[in-house]
Amino acid sequence: MKRLFLALLLLLPLAGVEAAPLAVGDTLQPFTITDQHGKPAQVDETTRLLMFSRDMTANKLAKAAFATKPAQYLPDAHALYAIDVSGMPTFVTRTFAIPKMQKYVYRIFLDRDASVTTGLPAKKALVTLVHLDHLKVTALDYASTADALTRAVQGTHP
Repeated sequence: MKRLFLALLLLLPLAGVEAAPLAVGDTLQPFTITDQHGKPAQVDETTRLLMFSRDMTANKLAKAAFATKPAQYLPDAHALYAIDVSGMPTFVTRTFAIPKMQKYVYRIFLDRDASVTTGLPAKKALVTLVHLDHLKVTALDYASTADALTRAVQGTHP
């Protein structure tokens, strides 16, 4: 019995191997993600700012920051806003959330199964700001206000 218990203890870390969260100095792997209209975009070497959230409070910050901006505001800044909607029931996502998002001028990229945003750090009610230089993470910050989001995007303009 002791041997079985010891074997289980030794195998336990292998059962739940999970990637470490993204950190400054890491290189982000390029990925493609679709927006609320089903149009894809590539996070690649030209992306300077990846903004990310997992909850509705943070999404409201993004709406307050970007709803009145022109459609090209984020693309011109080489910035992208993505949300993880994997925790939302599919019926709610399709019937209510996406139709509402389709009315927004700015693009919202949706990770429907948490496959591309799994390693991104997130804090409740905050938007994660991943500053990039040719996919290398140069800074990780969190925005708690719409003004902070706007300042982060403005900081990416050449």
